[in-house]
Amino acid sequence: MRNFTDVLNRCEERQNAGIQPHGAARLFHGRGHFFPGFEDITVDLFGDCLQVACFSEDLEGSRALVVQLADRLTGVESACVQVRAGRATSVESVVGEVAEEVEITEGDLRFLVRPKRNQNVGLFLDMQPTRSWLLQRATEKRVLNLFAYTCAFSVAAIAGGAAQVVNNDMSRTALDWGLANHRLNEHDPRCVAMLPHNLFKSWWKIRQLGGYDIVIIDPPTNQRGSFNAEKQYGQVLKRIPEFANSGADVITCLNSPFLNTDFLTQQMSRWCPDCRFVSYLPVSEDFPDRYPDRGLKIALFRYRG
Repeated sequence: MRNFTDVLNRCEERQNAGIQPHGAARLFHGRGHFFPGFEDITVDLFGDCLQVACFSEDLEGSRALVVQLADRLTGVESACVQVRAGRATSVESVVGEVAEEVEITEGDLRFLVRPKRNQNVGLFLDMQPTRSWLLQRATEKRVLNLFAYTCAFSVAAIAGGAAQVVNNDMSRTALDWGLANHRLNEHDPRCVAMLPHNLFKSWWKIRQLGGYDIVIIDPPTNQRGSFNAEKQYGQVLKRIPEFANSGADVITCLNSPFLNTDFLTQQMSRWCPDCRFVSYLPVSEDFPDRYPDRGLKIALFRYRG
């Protein structure tokens, strides 16, 4: 059995640094390779629910860690282990009974997360700074949110005063979840459009509802039957002139250990040269990474059409 003292200390230190009531945070990010021997472990807190993700076969050790964390951290009512074995994922309640759905807060925003739902619980915590960016800059803007998933960017944009957000995702279930997030924040549904379609067959609809002042592109890296970033990212970028207003901000995201930071700028230069690079946007400080090229990359461009 491994000694998890370093993990326990890090989680306690992060909790003591301050998490808002009913908030969410990554307490430990072993995947960032700053903690030798624990690259297979992440720890997330969603309100009073704790989730340990295990990316190895050490299920017994992960169960023991969950029990120790629940005893050491304050306010934990339930806890589970999420076992990540490639595409296969399972979730096991270890302490208490983990709820199917938990409401969490992020600043003044509210979101529904589902800790027992396979790999993705409904909110990507590493994207918090980008949601904050939108909250501050979306006033009166028309926003396009591609690969919208549960519409967290849309919630931030509407809360920031966006005039309209168009969300596109192949999964109607994800968009229904996103609509529930908007209802939770008491947003006017008339300001939000949901397009549950294959993006590559729906450009006419995207154009019809445009043009847009902010475009967000946050695709999966490699989702079977849906999207492959290396092969298809450029096919999205080349369409930007069809629906973006002049001066539009374009946020591009990539989370791949195999495609480096320059991938986004190189793809944009090739496929949409009228989009000029502005800066990289930060990832949440809760996700330190010794090898940034392998982690989440977020690049901001400005379209000068």
